[in-house]
Amino acid sequence: MGDVLVTSTILPLLKDKYPEAEISFLLEEKHARILIGNPYIHQVIFFKDSLKDTLAEIKAQKFDMVIDLYSKLETAAITFFSGAGTRIGFFKKYTRFFYNHPVKRDNQVKSKNTTLGIEHRLLLLEPLGIPFQETFPKVYLTDEEVRNAHEVLAKYGLSENNHLIMISTFGSSEEKTYPIEYMAELLNDIAACKPDAKILCNYLPSQKQLFEELLTLVSDKTKEAIVQDFDTKDLREFAAVTSLCSCLIGNEGGATNVSKALGIPTFTIFSPHIQLSDWAWSSRPDVDRFMHVADFVKDPAGYQDFKPSLFKDELEKFLEKTLV
Repeated sequence: MGDVLVTSTILPLLKDKYPEAEISFLLEEKHARILIGNPYIHQVIFFKDSLKDTLAEIKAQKFDMVIDLYSKLETAAITFFSGAGTRIGFFKKYTRFFYNHPVKRDNQVKSKNTTLGIEHRLLLLEPLGIPFQETFPKVYLTDEEVRNAHEVLAKYGLSENNHLIMISTFGSSEEKTYPIEYMAELLNDIAACKPDAKILCNYLPSQKQLFEELLTLVSDKTKEAIVQDFDTKDLREFAAVTSLCSCLIGNEGGATNVSKALGIPTFTIFSPHIQLSDWAWSSRPDVDRFMHVADFVKDPAGYQDFKPSLFKDELEKFLEKTLV
C-alpha cells in the first residue's frame, strides 16, 4: 500500500502536462482502495491471474504511453508488448531493452523532505519534459466517508474536538513492530503528558490477542485514556477517522503513510532495518517526526536498544505542538 501511495505522486504532474489525458493505474486489486477518490485516475486495472491475460487487457486498451514504475521482468514485458509508442521504465541490464526511455536512478535526493522512493518515480517523468517538483502522496476522502467517521467517533462519545491520538500499535510483521513492553511505556508517556487525550489503538484483527497483552502492561491511568473497544471496519474508515485525529504515533508502515498522506501530524518509529531515506517523507516537516535507533545509539543491536526514554523529549515536544 505504501508503494502504491508513493507511486501516485506522478499523477498530478502527468495531468498538468497532459490535461486531456486519460490515466489508468495497473495494480493488485487488494491495494486499490487507497486510490478511491483520486481525481487524476480515469480507471484502475487489476493484474489478472496470468501474465497472458493481463497483457491482453493492456493491449486492448491501446495506450499511447506506458510508464512502468515497478520495472520488474513481468511488468517490463507488459510494457514492451503493450503496443504503446512511448515506453518508460527504470534502467536495468535485464529490462532496459523493453523501454525506449530507460531511466537511471539517482543516488542522492534533491529534497530533504522527499525520499529516494518518491524521487525515483518522479525521475520517470523527465523523458516527458516534466522536471522534478517536490510532490507527496495524498489520500482523498469522500464527504460521505468523513460523515461516517464522525458517526464512528460518536459511538464512543467522542468528536474531533477531543484530543484524539491514533496509534499505529503494531507493524505488519514482527520485525517491523516496536517491542510490546516499549510500546506500553510509550503509551504511558503519552497519557502522562496529555492526560485529557483519548487514545485510539489501530491494529489488525489477527493482532487482537497482542493488543490484549499490551493492555496488561500499561498503567491504570493509560487504560482509562485508551478507547479499548475501538475498531474500524476497513482501510477507508481508518483513514477517515484518522483525518479527524490530532496526530498519529507509532510503527512505520501503512498507517503512518496514510496519516502523512492525509496531512495529519505523524510521529513515526522506524524498524532498525529500514532506512529513513526510504520512507521518511513529509509534506509537513515542521511537525512530522521520524525516530530511528541509529540516530540515538552508536552501532545499535536492534530494537532492544531503542528504549522510549531515548526519544521521550521528542515525543513531548511533538504532543505539545500538535495537541493545542
